[in-house]
Amino acid sequence: MPDEPRVIVVDASVVLKWQLYDEECISQARALKHDIYVRGVLKVIAPQLMAYEVVNGLVTAVRRKRLTPDQARESISNLVVLDIELRQVQPAGLLDKAIKFNLTAYDAAYLALAEEEKCDLWTGDKAFYIAMRSTSSYVKWIGDYAA
Repeated sequence: MPDEPRVIVVDASVVLKWQLYDEECISQARALKHDIYVRGVLKVIAPQLMAYEVVNGLVTAVRRKRLTPDQARESISNLVVLDIELRQVQPAGLLDKAIKFNLTAYDAAYLALAEEEKCDLWTGDKAFYIAMRSTSSYVKWIGDYAA
């Protein structure tokens, strides 16, 4: 029987790199996606708020003329079929992490989920990564991903 896939958390910045091709670390983000959906060696989870962050990122991309509205709709359709498991994160844990590490509630949600699951959190948000790299062994920079 094959090994169970290893669980990881991805944040919206990584998921958006799967749809926006004019950002840094696209090849690493695509390699991660390949390991999840083609090789099946990883299983991806995220806080429920990721859906809202991704929609917001696509709306921003349309406003900045990086995508057309039709391309944004296609991107959402592409992401829905990826079947990312969205999970609820408890507010008390968010507050503690946000205060302790001086994070937004959004970043704290990803961190809280990764810590709860004891798994890697892959981010394309450089400021978040830099703020956390010496504090949390869970937070990983997508630019460092090697298949």
